[in-house]
Amino acid sequence: MWIQVINSAEYKHKALSQRVKEFVIDSERGMIYDNTGRKIAVSLPAKTVVALPDNIINPQKTASELDPLLDINYNTIYRRITSDAAAIFLQRKIEDELYQKIEAKNLKGITFTEESKRYYPEGELASHILGFTGIDNNGLNGLELSYNNQLSGKAGKMIVERDAEGKTIPNGIRETVPGRDGYNIYLTIDEVIQYMAEKELENAEEKFDFSGGSIIVMDSSNGDILAMANTPTFNPNEFGKYPDRNWRNRAINDVFEPGSTFKIITAASALEEGVITENDILTDPAHIYVAGEEINCWSRYGHGKQSFAEVIKNSCNPGFVEVGLKMNKETFYSYIKAFGFGEQTGIRLPAEARGIIPEYERIGLIELATFTFGHGLSVTPIQLAAAISAVANDGKLMRPRLVKKVDTGNSSENIINDPEVVRQVISKSTADKTKELLKQVVETGTGTQAAIEGYQIGGKTGTAKHYNEDIYDSSFIGIVEAAERDLVILTILYDIKGETYYGSQTAAPVFRNLTSNILNYLNVKPDTSKKNGYETNETELEVPNLIGKSFLKAESDLRDQGFNVKLIGDGELVRAQLPDPETLTNYNSTVWLFSNEQFKEELLLAVPDFRGMEAAAAVKLAKQKGLNVVLDGSGKVIGQSVYPGKRIKSSKKINLKLR
Repeated sequence: MWIQVINSAEYKHKALSQRVKEFVIDSERGMIYDNTGRKIAVSLPAKTVVALPDNIINPQKTASELDPLLDINYNTIYRRITSDAAAIFLQRKIEDELYQKIEAKNLKGITFTEESKRYYPEGELASHILGFTGIDNNGLNGLELSYNNQLSGKAGKMIVERDAEGKTIPNGIRETVPGRDGYNIYLTIDEVIQYMAEKELENAEEKFDFSGGSIIVMDSSNGDILAMANTPTFNPNEFGKYPDRNWRNRAINDVFEPGSTFKIITAASALEEGVITENDILTDPAHIYVAGEEINCWSRYGHGKQSFAEVIKNSCNPGFVEVGLKMNKETFYSYIKAFGFGEQTGIRLPAEARGIIPEYERIGLIELATFTFGHGLSVTPIQLAAAISAVANDGKLMRPRLVKKVDTGNSSENIINDPEVVRQVISKSTADKTKELLKQVVETGTGTQAAIEGYQIGGKTGTAKHYNEDIYDSSFIGIVEAAERDLVILTILYDIKGETYYGSQTAAPVFRNLTSNILNYLNVKPDTSKKNGYETNETELEVPNLIGKSFLKAESDLRDQGFNVKLIGDGELVRAQLPDPETLTNYNSTVWLFSNEQFKEELLLAVPDFRGMEAAAAVKLAKQKGLNVVLDGSGKVIGQSVYPGKRIKSSKKINLKLR
């Protein structure tokens, strides 16, 4: 009575639960394709070794037979095959060769089940991008981790009613809850270009002593990453055999001082802000003093008098410092942030670093000066590639794109990652001007080792010394015209030791070899009829007297005559100007107009090295710089009262001794 009536529901439930078994139906992990549809990550069936302890007659003999074949030792095997479990895994997802060896032994109580195993058909290729999965097919690194939810799918289940002997009961309960296979992912990566990039890093390892390297190839027009290579590398099919450091995607996870490659950012910012033009006259006595600290040029003798175009070509540190300090801290800092430094790019790879930009309040004159040539701040390779791509792409900063599409199997529900403009950083005209100035660097400047005959290439080398160590990070970043788009290609070699360490000696040749192969692969033909580089205009103009004129009228008159203009102050009338009236200076050089004389007085101007110059040349250069000189004697300058490289107010007189 108790069982049949009063408590029948409980016992009915217990009986049903004994008869009904639930089985998980694994889903198939989605595949990963490159941008041409080539498979670079797939799932394949693999055997898993399973022990049925109740069926094993001689566990000692069985453990001895398996010991030399499996990755676990005799004691572990024995403990598992003598456990109380109905079935237990011994080793999952083994290679087919091992399966054949175990199968041939025909061991009683040892069987196999089939699981899905992740497989990367190209081995090490794009390993830092793809990452890898664990034994349960869950993503542990790279895109396998960041897109795990889309790739892994959803497991299904089957409910079956069985009798006491484990046989399916005819017409019994049988239900299936369908799962969902993982979605396929299509990347922007081109497998061929990726291979080329990895091969060039491999070749570099044979020539130079460095700890690792990164290469990024980016289509500036849409942000597509065509290649992202790192060394040291690893094979994701057997990632456990490599040290953790090999798994690291240094193009995303690590930061470095960009060195002179950052001068592209300084130049573009200053040109956009209007504080300089390519024709403005600057001077380099091999050093410049900022807040009492001496900042040296790489050339021990300096570059002397030069235009800003020549400053870029010569990669002159004092010249860039002088230009950078023409922008105030707030302005330059805002451009650094606008180009994307100090924040993640949003490329959606695990552990993307933000870079290290000092807090605004902690930036003084020294920090501002060193920023201009890429020291005192740290960036990631992907940040630098994206920022220079903005210069290549008419001033528009694009979000780097690695995944083009997630294919859900239903075209109306596919996830499409369209190209995304983050912001307009500089104008198209400034971007075009910067690109032209960078071409002369490759043609006749510090980047000649990156030149390829018949192709339009602009770029910049970078060499950053580690603090208190003779170790360098060397780099080259170039803008390459490739038919209807500009490619940006960044090469970095980390921790270089030895006598050959300059970016021009190391990274630039790597760039050249890779770029040549890419252009050939993309069928971009050379054009030797196209002239490279920036063409200088040597016309000189006399600066008119603008004192007392309205800002609007003065600016209009100057621009009509071929000058660039920088307005300082909120007043309506011009109260001071620099250079002074009647100064003969370069076409399209900058005339500063001030609404208050005090604003002009606050400017600090870098003093040239006048020594060795004729009197007329010294006076002309001083006027062009806005400085006031007093001559003592005749002939050539043999001495000066203010040391070259010092920064002084325009009102301070400099006494020149001539003989």
